[in-house]
Amino acid sequence: MTGRASEAALDALHGLLAGALKDELEAAMLASKTENTPINPQLLDKVMKFLAQNGVDTPQAAPRVDALAATLQDIDLEAELTRPRH
Repeated sequence: MTGRASEAALDALHGLLAGALKDELEAAMLASKTENTPINPQLLDKVMKFLAQNGVDTPQAAPRVDALAATLQDIDLEAELTRPRH
């Protein structure tokens, strides 16, 4: 065993992570709207770090990352900051 993954395997894992973060963020956004549940700041931090590490300004190179970034744009961050925490 060489200890190194193929580039294709790493690309697949990267896409899977972007998709999972997008799904988790969309679920949190839905709960925020329907149940008045605040979005977990740790989730937002994970999303922001992932986007920063992946150059969101390259949409054609990373369509799943851009979908995640687009989802983040739909969050009213001002409302999240003022929402009471339970």
